[in-house]
Amino acid sequence: MSDASLVTVARHDRQGSAQLAKAKLEDAGIPCMLANAEQSGLSTMFDATEGGVQVKVPASRADEARDVLTLGPSS
Repeated sequence: MSDASLVTVARHDRQGSAQLAKAKLEDAGIPCMLANAEQSGLSTMFDATEGGVQVKVPASRADEARDVLTLGPSS
């Protein structure tokens, strides 16, 4: 996955909820990654890490990823 082709489809204040979103996307077959996960516990120092932990997917799968995160995977 090239960073240039990734878009943020969700933001979470905590790494645990971002990991759950990542697992849902991976279960649906959508490649994804987390950005700012390492700094998520340092929010008092970095103002919630500039938007929290970001869930990123390829731009071409962004709409599908948002649907999975909002509605859950289709059966």
